[in-house]
Amino acid sequence: MHDVDDPLVVMQLDIINAFCSVRRQAQIDVLASTSYENGNVRDGDMVPCAPSLRQYCGYFQSMQGRASTLRFTDHREQPHHLTCSKSGQQGDGFETLQFAVTIHPSIGRVFQRHPDCKGAAICDDIFVVAPLQESLALVAEPKLIMKQDLDLDLDVPKFNCYVPGNHLYDDQARALFKDTSASRQSFSDLAAMDAGVSTNGLRVAGVPIADDAWVTKFVAAKVEAVILDVGKIDHVLTDGMIHYHRMRFCQITRPGFLAHNTPTPLISDSLGSFILESMCTKGTGGTHIDWTHELRSFANMKLQLPHHQGGLIDDCFYYLYQ
Repeated sequence: MHDVDDPLVVMQLDIINAFCSVRRQAQIDVLASTSYENGNVRDGDMVPCAPSLRQYCGYFQSMQGRASTLRFTDHREQPHHLTCSKSGQQGDGFETLQFAVTIHPSIGRVFQRHPDCKGAAICDDIFVVAPLQESLALVAEPKLIMKQDLDLDLDVPKFNCYVPGNHLYDDQARALFKDTSASRQSFSDLAAMDAGVSTNGLRVAGVPIADDAWVTKFVAAKVEAVILDVGKIDHVLTDGMIHYHRMRFCQITRPGFLAHNTPTPLISDSLGSFILESMCTKGTGGTHIDWTHELRSFANMKLQLPHHQGGLIDDCFYYLYQ
């Protein structure tokens, strides 16, 4: 049975610029069993870490113990070099492992103090499942701890609070959240997340988890955003190759990921056709309109299929047509 005054909720926490901001020294401290968590863990205490990873402490020290150089080229084709002394680059596969290893001890200690809460972390998304008051009690703690230990800031306005079941409407859930967050001084910093309170659904690792109506609405909004972005890119970019890479790695990837993880009829073929038309127009300067039907079909095939099937695009575009 749900307690309408203290319902079961699922809270989703968000970290600002997480992968690029986490303190490198904290990664080495975890592997070397150095103290952390505002002094609650002292010298000699064991820091939780997979034993096999401790063998790589020397590697972490050599690779992360000094500043690295990030090279990029601006819109005028001028190269620049930046000295990076914090964390790593988002998108680097190994950085996901490093980030998870680094935040696990600090987050794990918080959950140990709240045994009534269940939790999970997927990269930089942290989830808490518990009654509302207990969830708020847990969520109020990491803000200070993560800043001190890891130099990470929580983005409270982007937090989400999902109230499952059909015993409350959105307005009722927001009012209850507002009253509960005002009941304790320690909850005051969480008041800004009331806009993220919902009784309809939740996004987990980019995938909507809810009933069919909410998922359909979520996917439609994402598709509309992609179409809007494609129009902006068409207007700004003049170089066909840069446009192609932008479509391939950004605009195709987003709906392709959704198509792979939600019912594919929610993403219609019209989106894929829209992106194809944009790529052909920019790549040929509009001369593709004079192509024969066979030539256009061949071009579409090459742009739709993944590499292992003879195409030029990653699997994400392929899923739009399955």
